[in-house]
Amino acid sequence: MRAAGVGTALVAAVLLAVGCSSGGGSAASSPSPSGSAAICADVSALRASVSQLGHITPSSNALATLKTDLAQVKKNLATLRTDAGTEWKTQINDLGAALTKLQKTLTSLGSQSSAAAAAAAVSADLAGVTTAGSNLLRTASTRCPSASASSSA
Repeated sequence: MRAAGVGTALVAAVLLAVGCSSGGGSAASSPSPSGSAAICADVSALRASVSQLGHITPSSNALATLKTDLAQVKKNLATLRTDAGTEWKTQINDLGAALTKLQKTLTSLGSQSSAAAAAAAVSADLAGVTTAGSNLLRTASTRCPSASASSSA
């Protein structure tokens, strides 16, 4: 009963917080086409999943969707970590830590003192994921620019 109330309030608060922060990287100053196809595919998949994590729609299953989206980002990050080796290690580790923190918060929602506290914790953790994801994607964009950053006429 209490968890359902926390979940409903959480969805509303997270929607407000996520609406104020958009995930994604910025265009590279001098993109290099020398990135391997596998690593750039990994970066693209991670970019899409981080963006999806930041777009929550109000529904009765928003919390479940958030958890599913989080799992996809973690999976894509693990693939990138394997394929990239030590490249972008700091940024990959930072995003991994932010994802772990968000996952812990989501699994402990019922122990929060109130729905507002739960929503604030999730919002703060989502902001951390957005920041860490943006930092990684911005760094990776020099090797693997996004389609929008590298499109030409």
